[in-house]
Amino acid sequence: MTTENFKLEKVRDFGQLFTDTFLFIKYNYKNILRGMFYYVLPFGLLHGVVLGLLQYETLLPITSGNSFETDYSSSVIIYSTIASYFFLLLSYTVTMAFMMEYIKLYRDKGANNFELNEVGKAMLADIPKILGALILAGIIIVLGLILLVIPGIYISICVSLVIPIIVFEEESVGDAISGCFNLIKNNWWNVFAFLFVMGLVSSALNFAFQLPSTIYTMVTAIFASTGDTMTISKSITILFSIFQALGYALIQILPLTAIALVYFNLIERRQSPALLKDLETVGKDE
Repeated sequence: MTTENFKLEKVRDFGQLFTDTFLFIKYNYKNILRGMFYYVLPFGLLHGVVLGLLQYETLLPITSGNSFETDYSSSVIIYSTIASYFFLLLSYTVTMAFMMEYIKLYRDKGANNFELNEVGKAMLADIPKILGALILAGIIIVLGLILLVIPGIYISICVSLVIPIIVFEEESVGDAISGCFNLIKNNWWNVFAFLFVMGLVSSALNFAFQLPSTIYTMVTAIFASTGDTMTISKSITILFSIFQALGYALIQILPLTAIALVYFNLIERRQSPALLKDLETVGKDE
């Protein structure tokens, strides 16, 4: 599928993790984008439509100035908010399943020895486990943040490795959660620093996709605050929201690739699977 074979199981320092994240995407971007178009973007599209309806219903009472619409809009906003978060979670889950299975097949079969339909079949079995793991991890993080902020931050970095463990090691959700704390032991600060930087990069890229919707919302609100009438367009609001949602889904390629490389880096440091494979190959050759 690609012309370059990229070594995943490798010890990397901070700089190598950063550059290799972009390097892997560079080698595979055509196939990754094709897979995203087939398997992920339909869910991003649904998220965008619901998000657009939410933003429209939020702005409608402000721009219309009709107080009698408040009760109706409030109920619609509640349902739209719940639906928006649901489709956001679903879109993120499918994106994660696709990226992790793509990377797993890349590791197991090599760059040119698997097809996208194999990724699609494999990710279907992962989606329920990944969704359950994300919900459980979210609850654990929230509890950590409620108790004390610092434990919440510590836990959030540890559980970022749960999904790679589930997919790459085919572990259960419970075993993956316990395993991620052992895997990250003595390397928490390095992982935190790397994921923090990658988070900043991803947020900056995501802002570019949010900008049209943000500008349109601000302009509408400014006109309403000055007493001028401005008819808000449902179509334009939904269109900008779809652009925002699809952009968010695509940008997740970057942090998810980074998390996978962090996993392989930590595994190689603790267990050296790549080195053992090389030694086995040398023994067979002799």
